[in-house]
Amino acid sequence: SCGAGTKCGESFGVRLLCRDIMGSLLRSEEMAYVRLYFDQVAAHDTLAELARSEIIQLEDLNQEVSSFQKEAAGEIRRCEEMLRRIRYLDEQAKSYKEDEHYRYSTELEDRRIMSPKKLEDLDEFLCTMEHSVKQITTHEESIEGSYEELNEMRLVLEACEDVLRDTNRGERGFVTSLVKQMGALTPAAANAFRELSEQSRTYSGKGLVNFIAGMIDTERRAAFERTTFRVTKGNCFVKSEDVSGGRTLFIVFLTGSKVRSKVERTCTAFQAARYPIPEDSEEREKSHGACIERLRELELVITATKASRAEIIRNYRDYLDIWRDFVEDEKTILQASNKLNYDTSRSLFIAEGWVASTDMEEFTACIKRGQLSSNAQAPSLVEVRGVGKSQGEPPTYFRINKFTSVFQAIIESYGIAQYEEMNPAPFAVITFPFLFAVMFGDVGHGVIMACFALILIIFERAFQNGPKRSEFFAYCFNGRYIIFLMGLFSIFTGFIYNEVFAVPMNIFVSRWKFTDESDMACGIDNCEDPGAANPPLKPYPFGFDPIWKISKNSLAMFNSYKMKLSIVLGVTHMIVGIFNSFWNAVHFQENLDIFFVFIPQILFMCSIFGYLVLLIVVKWMTDWNSVECQNDPNCQPPDLKAILIGMFMSPGHVPPENTLFRGQAVVQVILLLLALVCIPWMLLPRPLLLRRRHYHKIRYESLVPSSSTEEHQPGDTDDTVFVKKGEGAGDGDKPEKEFNFQDIFVGQLIHTIEFVLGAVSNTASYLRLWALSLAHSELSDVFLEKLIFFPLSSGNIVIVLVGFLVWIAATLGVLMGMESLSAFLHALRLHWVEFQNKFYNIHGTGRKFIPLTLKRSEEE
Repeated sequence: SCGAGTKCGESFGVRLLCRDIMGSLLRSEEMAYVRLYFDQVAAHDTLAELARSEIIQLEDLNQEVSSFQKEAAGEIRRCEEMLRRIRYLDEQAKSYKEDEHYRYSTELEDRRIMSPKKLEDLDEFLCTMEHSVKQITTHEESIEGSYEELNEMRLVLEACEDVLRDTNRGERGFVTSLVKQMGALTPAAANAFRELSEQSRTYSGKGLVNFIAGMIDTERRAAFERTTFRVTKGNCFVKSEDVSGGRTLFIVFLTGSKVRSKVERTCTAFQAARYPIPEDSEEREKSHGACIERLRELELVITATKASRAEIIRNYRDYLDIWRDFVEDEKTILQASNKLNYDTSRSLFIAEGWVASTDMEEFTACIKRGQLSSNAQAPSLVEVRGVGKSQGEPPTYFRINKFTSVFQAIIESYGIAQYEEMNPAPFAVITFPFLFAVMFGDVGHGVIMACFALILIIFERAFQNGPKRSEFFAYCFNGRYIIFLMGLFSIFTGFIYNEVFAVPMNIFVSRWKFTDESDMACGIDNCEDPGAANPPLKPYPFGFDPIWKISKNSLAMFNSYKMKLSIVLGVTHMIVGIFNSFWNAVHFQENLDIFFVFIPQILFMCSIFGYLVLLIVVKWMTDWNSVECQNDPNCQPPDLKAILIGMFMSPGHVPPENTLFRGQAVVQVILLLLALVCIPWMLLPRPLLLRRRHYHKIRYESLVPSSSTEEHQPGDTDDTVFVKKGEGAGDGDKPEKEFNFQDIFVGQLIHTIEFVLGAVSNTASYLRLWALSLAHSELSDVFLEKLIFFPLSSGNIVIVLVGFLVWIAATLGVLMGMESLSAFLHALRLHWVEFQNKFYNIHGTGRKFIPLTLKRSEEE
C-alpha cells in the first residue's frame, strides 16, 4: 500500500511509485502542504531558487494586510519605477537610427551595471541615464524647433523677394508690382488703386499698401483664406504656396492699420506663424543672409547633439533586456516575500505553500542551495504539515508538456478540475480530433491541415525565437499539435468517406457495375440477374465504394449512415463520461455516488439510447438480401425511429415490419420499466441517506475525544531539517460545511431532471456530426462542380485557369478556414456540454496550481 515513512527520501517513496503507475495527467499530482523556516539573510536566495525550480505555490500569510502596508511595498514601487525608466530608455533606443557617421564602439565602464546584483546600483544608474537622455532630448528638440523656425523664415524671405522682385524704393514701383500680382483686377480698378496709394503717401508719408507674411498648416489654408477675406470685407489679397512638411507659405496684401489688426488676430486664431519681413529690398537681403548663417550654425549644433545622444543610447541599449529581466525577477521575489510571515522573536521568515509529493527531493535541495548561496548561519527547516486535503483544498497540478498543454488548456477553459478529480484531457487527445474529423472528413483537406501543422512543428524553434507573431498565427502555433492530429484523423475519415477534394478514389476497384439490362448497378460477383440489383458478395475492403458518389441515391445513403454513426459515437462518448464518474466515486470513496448516481444513470442511458445503438448495430449486421430474408415478406429494414417511438407510445407491441429479433417486445417493456425506476432511484435515496449519516454523526460526536497535535519547534542543526507530520495533522483543517437537507435535496432534484432531459437533448446534439459532415461534403461538391468541372466543359483555357484559382481560394478560405473553425467549435461544445458534464466539475471547480516562477508570459 501507499504508506508514509519517516524520512524525506522514504516517506513518499512508495507513494511516488503508485503515482508514477497511475500517471499525472489522468489525475492531478498528490500535493503536500509544507511550512518553511529560514533566516532573514537566506530569504532572497531561497525564494530565488524556489522560483527558478517552479515547484511551490506560496500561500499568502498576510491576507489581512493591505498591499500598501506590506513590508516590501516600497521596494516593489521602486521596481515599478525602474521598469518605467527602462521602458522610456527602450522607446528612445527604438527611435534612434544608426548612422555610419556616428558609429564607434562604446562600452559601460561599470561592470556592476552590465550584470547587476543589487537594485540600488541599477536604480541609481537608471535615474542618471534617464535624466541625461531627457535633458539632451529636450535640448535637441529645442534646437530643431529653432532650426525649423529659421528655415521657415528663410522660405518666407525668399518668397517675398520673388513677389516683390520688381519693387524699387518708390511706392509706385511697389504698387505696380502688386497690381501685376492682382491680375484679375480691371484696368480702371487698378488705376484707382494706384491713385489711392499715391494720395495716401502724400498725406501720411507712408504707403497705403503693406503685407503680412508667414506659415500655416496646409490643412488650415482654405479656411484661413476664407476667414481673412470675410473679416477684411474683401480689402486684402492673399497669395499662398505649399511647401514641404505639410506647411503653406502665405503673403497677405492689405491696406490700413485696422485691416492689418484684423488679419493679425486671424493669424493668431489659426496658429499661423508670422515673420517680420522688411519692406526695403536691401534689408530683406541682409535678413536672408543672417538667416542662412544662423542655419549653418544650428546644423553644426544639431549634428553634435545627435552624436552625443547616439553615444548615450549605444551605451545602454544592449543591456536593456538584461536590466528588465533582473528587475522583473527582483519584483517577483519581493512580491513573494510579501506572502511570508516574519517571526520577530526568533528572527526567522515563515513560509507556507503546496508542493507536489514527487518534487519533495528537489524542494529540499532548493532550500539547501538557498542557504549555502546566502551564507546564512541559521539552518533552514522544512516541515510537512499535511498531505492531500488535510490542510484544506489543495491546488490542482497536472504535469504537461508542449503536446498535452493545448488539450489541457481546452479543458481548463471549461473549468479547473478539483483536486485528484479525473481529468478529461487524456480522453480529449483522441476524441477531440476524431469528432472533428467526423465533421471534416476529406483526404485532401486533411493533408493540407496536417502539412500546415507539420511545418509549424518542424520549425517551431525558429518561430519561437523569431519576431513577434500576429494573434491569429499565435493561436495556430500554440495549437500546432492538435491541428496536426485533426489533419491526420481527417485523412482517416476521408478514406472512410472515400473523398479527396470531393473526388472518390477507386483504390481497390469498385465492387459494383452497370449493365445495359438495368438502370440499377449490381455486384460484379453477383450480377446473374441485373434487374435485381443484388449487392456484391465481397464488399469494398475499406470505406465506401466509389460508385456511391455518382449514384442517384448517394445522398440518402450517406445521410442514413452518418446519422446512425453520429448516434453510435455520441452514446458511446456519453457512456464513457458516466463511467468516469464511477471512477471518481471509487477514488474518493463515495459509495453513495456509486449506488445512487452512477448505477441509475448508466442503466437509464443504456436502457433507452444504448438500446437504440444496439438496434443500429443489429440493423447494420443483418443481411437483408439473404435467401431466408427474401422468402419472408416481413423481413425488411425497419424504421428505427418508429421502433423507439413505439417503445414509449405502445409498450409491449411491436409491428411485424419493425421486428429485428425474437422477444423484442418483452425486452422493450423491461427496458422501459428499468428507465422509469431509475428516475426515483437517482432522486430520493442519496439525500435521505446523507441526512441519516449526518444525524448519526451528531449523535456520536460527543463520544469522540478531540485530538490535538503538538507543533514542532525548529531546532538548531547543521543542515536542512525535514520533519513530517501524520496524515490529517496540523492546525489548518477547515471546519466542515454546515449540513442543509433542503439544499441537498433541491440540488439532487435539479441534477436528476438535468440528467434525464439531457440524455435526450445531448443525444440529439451529437447529430451535429452528421449535419456538419453533410455540409462539408456538399460544399466540396458544389465548389468542384461549379469551379472545376464546369470551366473544363467550356474548353476555354482562361475560364479554366480563373475557375481553378477561384476553387483554390474557396477551398482555403471557406473549407479550410470557416468550415474547420465551425467543426472545431462544435467538437468543443460536444466535449464541454455532452461529455464533461457527466463527471467533471459536478461538485464545483478547483483551483489551479500556480507556482512561484520567474518566467513571464508573452503579454508581459
